Formats: sequence, structure tokens, C-alpha cells
Amino acid sequence: MRILLTGSSGFVGRHLHPWLRARGHDVVALARGAGAPGPDTIQGPADIADIELWRSWPSDIEAIVHLAALNPGRGDAAANDLPAIRRANVEGTAALARRAGREGVGRVVFVGTAHVHAPRDGLIRESDPLAPANAYAISKAEAEVVFWHALAGTGTQGCVLRPAPVYGAGARGSFGTLLGLARRKLPLPLDGFGGPRSLVAVDQLCTAIALSLELSAAEGETFLVADDGPLAPADIVRALRGGWGRPAMVLPAPAAMMAIAAGWTGKAARWRELSTPFVIDTGHLQDKLGWEPGANTAERLKHMAATGVL
Repeated sequence: MRILLTGSSGFVGRHLHPWLRARGHDVVALARGAGAPGPDTIQGPADIADIELWRSWPSDIEAIVHLAALNPGRGDAAANDLPAIRRANVEGTAALARRAGREGVGRVVFVGTAHVHAPRDGLIRESDPLAPANAYAISKAEAEVVFWHALAGTGTQGCVLRPAPVYGAGARGSFGTLLGLARRKLPLPLDGFGGPRSLVAVDQLCTAIALSLELSAAEGETFLVADDGPLAPADIVRALRGGWGRPAMVLPAPAAMMAIAAGWTGKAARWRELSTPFVIDTGHLQDKLGWEPGANTAERLKHMAATGVL
């Protein structure tokens, strides 16, 4: 299958590109703006929202994986710039889907985020109401709507994946921060901090994307993607340090004091979010596509740390 891949330079894209090629697919990576493209790469518009006017659409594209997104770090001032994030994530997704329909592309797999759902007591399923809590998640929820609308009546099939936060070599975000803390040979007061949360290994997400491209059962579907075995921050540190052959050195967290401090600083809502479980049910993905979660998160993290992957 000849596949156009957006977001190939991102964390997931850097893993997915060789993953798809190893499965026998012909992958064309779409790079943004000016610059010298690398192998299997074509130079696209600087703004993917302009892709409908792009004159260099590659020939014989049979499918698209849309990973490209604007997702500033939580501490970045741009993280709250909803108009800019919408431009990239909502308008860009709609434009790409419209172009795919016009070009007769067979299938588009749009990779969103599980955080279009809110934390809750109980398993999170695809049918649960959407309740995005930040600008990025809001844009991804809106992007799903315009994605399906743009493909309607075109003959191009769609599939949406909502992965849990992704971990693996080169991961950033909250997992990258926690990994950095775990590397330090210091006790960490984390025990009791944060509810259990689902994660997904990058190779498991790559498998889900490949199945969504290859199987007709993915047509018109939305799937949550996560490992088995949700972990709290303290459990992640224990798994990593266990893989490195080091003692866990995890101490009780002063949770009550932290909750009070969160209230004083106006971050009570964020504290409640972190304290509430975020546990994903992947039964739909398993039933429809035969995807298997494999080893649980703790086992994967311990193995990755022991083998030097992280």
C-alpha cells in the first residue's frame, strides 16, 4: 500500500515510518515548509490547512495516516492559544480529509487523543461523552467532527484512533518528565500521588495504526488504544528503577498538603483531574481488529529500562 504520512518527524511518526515499511508498505512522508527533504519524503505546504491548494500531491496514494498536530507543552504559553491550535489541528485535518476525498484516497487514519474523554471512576469507552479539558484536547475533539464531515459522501473511508499517552524511546511530555525524575538517584515522594492512568507503548500504537490501514473492519470506526495495566506515577518509577536494577526509593506523597496547596494556587481542578483514574477499555479495538495489548505497562517499562530502550 502506498501511504502518505503526516507528522513523520514527531515521536510517533519516527517510529511508525520504519514500522510500516517493515510491513511492506511504500511510505511517503510529508514534510512541512522549505528545506531539503530526506529519503521517502516530499516537501509539503508550511501550513497543512493549505494542503487543498498544494500542487505536488504524490501519485497513487492509497491511504493516509494523519499524525501531524500542534501540541505545545503544558507550561508553554502557546498551550492556551486555542485559535492557533484550532488552525493546525481542526482546519488542517479538515483540509487534508477534503483533499483525500478529492484525490480518491482509499482510507485515512486520523490519530487523535484519548484525552477527548475526561478522567472518571470506571472504564473509559468510545461511547462515553466527550469532555476535553484543555485546548489541545478540545481541538482534537473538534477535528474528529470535521474529519467525518469532510469525508462524508466522498468514497474515502475513515478511521479515528484515540491513544492514551504514548511512551517509548524519545517520549516527551509527562512521561518524559517522570522518566527524567526516575533516572535521578534520589528518593521521590510519589506514593499515593495521582490516580492510575492508562498509557500505550509506541510499538503497540504502531500496530493499531497498521491494522486500521489494512483491515476493512476499521472502516468508519473509532478506537481507544492503551496497554493493559494502568499505573500511577509511583508505579511507573518502580517499574523503571526495577528494570535498571535499582531500588524503587518511592516515599509517601503528602497528598493532603498538595491538595490544599492546589486550592490556594487555583489549581484545584487540575489536582482533581490527576487524582481521578483514567483507565481505558480497549475491548472494541480487540474485537474489531484483533489487536492484542500484550504485556502490561509495568512489564513493558521494566523490560525497556533493562534493555536500554529508554
